Amino acid sequence: MQQPKKIAIIGAGVAGLAFALLACRQGHKVQVFERKRLDAQMGAGVTLWPNATFVLAKMDLLSAIEARSGKPGWMRRISPDNNEMTALPIAELKQLSGFPSLTILRQDLMAVLIEACKQANIALTDNQPIDQSRLAMLRQHYDLVIGADGRMQSAARYYVAPHARPVYQGFINIIGISHYHQQTFSPSAILDYCGDGQRFGIVPVSDTCAYWAAAWQMPLGDIDAPAFALPRLKARFAHWPAAVQFMQEYAEPQSIRSIFVHDLDPLPCWYRQNVLLIGDAAHASLPTSGQGACQALEDAWHLAECMTAIPDTQSLLQQFQLRRQDKTGRIQLSGRALANLIFNPATANTQAGLVKQSLQDIVSVWMSGLPIS
Repeated sequence: MQQPKKIAIIGAGVAGLAFALLACRQGHKVQVFERKRLDAQMGAGVTLWPNATFVLAKMDLLSAIEARSGKPGWMRRISPDNNEMTALPIAELKQLSGFPSLTILRQDLMAVLIEACKQANIALTDNQPIDQSRLAMLRQHYDLVIGADGRMQSAARYYVAPHARPVYQGFINIIGISHYHQQTFSPSAILDYCGDGQRFGIVPVSDTCAYWAAAWQMPLGDIDAPAFALPRLKARFAHWPAAVQFMQEYAEPQSIRSIFVHDLDPLPCWYRQNVLLIGDAAHASLPTSGQGACQALEDAWHLAECMTAIPDTQSLLQQFQLRRQDKTGRIQLSGRALANLIFNPATANTQAGLVKQSLQDIVSVWMSGLPIS
């Protein structure tokens, strides 16, 4: 058996908590540091595609996640005048991959991960921002430091790749959650309205709850807080289909957040000495990729798998990057390509730039690198 490592994890997001749990189960001593309160995570909701639920099944958390999740049967992309452009039969993805696709509020996903870590007696320290001075201390006192501290202000990434910066991709997301007491559209379908350089996606998680995201092209810093108010959002999408109006009518004001959307250029190296980047700190992609949380979970699982076989730290970090860099890089670039087709005025009305792929092609991409039969 390998000598247990002393591991510090910076960031209690999906990647950080998932890896903390897997590493703890292997007998390693794990400490998690989070800059915010554990209950103050950003984000409205997450779609967990089959590659993510594969990892959750390996972590013995799939049942707990399913109990809080929606199980969509379709993803429909629709024009602003309510014409369907493409339809993806999500239910058939399970037949090809062996794993379900689930929709869940981010707060519920995080609650499951946090509770599992607490049950494993993992030390979770919140309200603990890590700067370069504290990072230097962690490097000295821990065998391995995992930078899972996000896309925007990652101290670990600054140490590993000081010239890398988040890249603004020219559009904003307004995200929110809606609760309602009646069913006015099928909860079995994810609805993705695209056209005129704008997007409004609706993701049901139950008969009475959905999360959503509205997006459009906007220069960075060109808009102030009042412009993100719900009345302005309603005015922008006033002539879009009824489901869009319904989500805004029942939106919880406290759930609404505005995000100038950034990603990262693919990094040439994810580690330096005993510091390793995972999740958004290493390969933040745009929401158009649909794979942010999924790739965070894959990172956690692959890193844990590498740790069972490779005791030497430098060899471990090299092998992990080799496993993950190509797939995450392709996902980053595909997210950019789709965003360009949706939000670029020159291409915004060409069927939203949607390329029809076979279900088998989609499954092959998402499940690549995972040992499924």
